[in-house]
Order: sequence, then C-alpha cells, then structure tokens
Amino acid sequence: MIYTTPFLEDLSSLDEARENAIWEKILLVESFPGVGSSLIEPSLLTAFGEAILKVSAAGYDVLYERLGRDESNTEVVRVLGIVPQRAIR
Repeated sequence: MIYTTPFLEDLSSLDEARENAIWEKILLVESFPGVGSSLIEPSLLTAFGEAILKVSAAGYDVLYERLGRDESNTEVVRVLGIVPQRAIR
C-alpha cells in the first residue's frame, strides 16, 4: 500500500470513529485490491484519473488505484484521497 499525502491529510481531519471505519476499508482493499467500485462520478475521474476505484466508509468514498504487481508478485495499491459522499452527488 502506498498512502499519498492528500489521503493522509484528509484522514487526519476526521474524527476517530470515521478514521477507524476508513482504516477497516483500507485493510479490506489491501487484502482484496479489486474490491472497490468502478462506478465513479465524472468529476472524480477528471481529478484522479480514469483507473480509480472507490470503497465507501462512514459517509466518505476512499479513492485508490491498482498499480500492478511488484517484484515479489504482491499487488500494489495507491490510496489517493477521501471525498465526502455528499460533496460529489
């Protein structure tokens, strides 16, 4: 897992309960990188790229992308950011 600065900054602004819910989803993504939805709002595709996926947690969408496999054949995922669901609808 690669955590971007925007993701970490977004996460630090949340209360503990929301942060914990997001970490639970991140652990799920780490175990099953394809678990997310590819049904992404057009504005997010423009901002983050066409290959992003999302998982929902505590009223937020956590955005990430699969980067392929590393030399140990482990799939690498980069977590890009957290977006309030109400802000993008």
